[in-house]
Amino acid sequence: MEASNNTEIVELIKEKLSQIEERENIRILYACESGSRAWGFASPDSDYDVRFIFVRPVQDYLRVKELPDFIDAELNEVYDINGWDLKKFCKHLYKSNPVLFEWADSPIVYKTSDDWEKVRAVMRDYICQKSMVHHYLGLAKCTMKKYLTGETITYKKYFYILRAVLAASWVFYKNSWAPTEYSKLVAVEITPEDEKDFEEMQDDLYEKKSSNSEKTAGKRNKGLECFINNRIAIINAGIQDVEKQVFSWEKLDKLFLDIAGGNNG
Repeated sequence: MEASNNTEIVELIKEKLSQIEERENIRILYACESGSRAWGFASPDSDYDVRFIFVRPVQDYLRVKELPDFIDAELNEVYDINGWDLKKFCKHLYKSNPVLFEWADSPIVYKTSDDWEKVRAVMRDYICQKSMVHHYLGLAKCTMKKYLTGETITYKKYFYILRAVLAASWVFYKNSWAPTEYSKLVAVEITPEDEKDFEEMQDDLYEKKSSNSEKTAGKRNKGLECFINNRIAIINAGIQDVEKQVFSWEKLDKLFLDIAGGNNG
């Protein structure tokens, strides 16, 4: 899978990942782009949000003093690169954290492995509809509360809100994890009744965001906000009667033992 049109940046990121493996004495199972570039609405000055899942040599998991389960590899104006230990990933998968599913479905992949395919095969068994919907609705509401306060808003915040609401809608109606790419959400979650007005509002937003910096702002769109609030109200009402799934740790224990146990360093 091609990671990006910017071949030079892609090769540099792959090189950085190899350096991280050597420096930290880890093996990266999977690495991808997250955030606006993966969602499909990056600005010209968007940074590269690289996320990776790693495993340590088996003896490192037997230490009395545990090693960090998170590696903050690089953070600057161009790169935001960090990774999660497989055990940390499994703990959050048990909680059905939607962010993990977004990484797994990223259209921009920098590194993968056979062991990562084992992880993907287990992920579908840890989809909790209620937890995922609450995550996305909470994200949308939090962003709205923080940024819909004056007469203007940065364009990218509208996309963040829209993506969260449409992802919540996808999970609610399909009971499956939502696609990472924003365009796929729009293609399915916008009804024929909403399509014309929504497309006009979205096209205007996309043009402004894709040709300007991350901080570019403009007047608030009341029609778009009405659409957002209506969707939130419908999903909020419907998810109340849905029971929260309870999962088993057994599959995750076996998965971790299989992958980490075979990683002798």
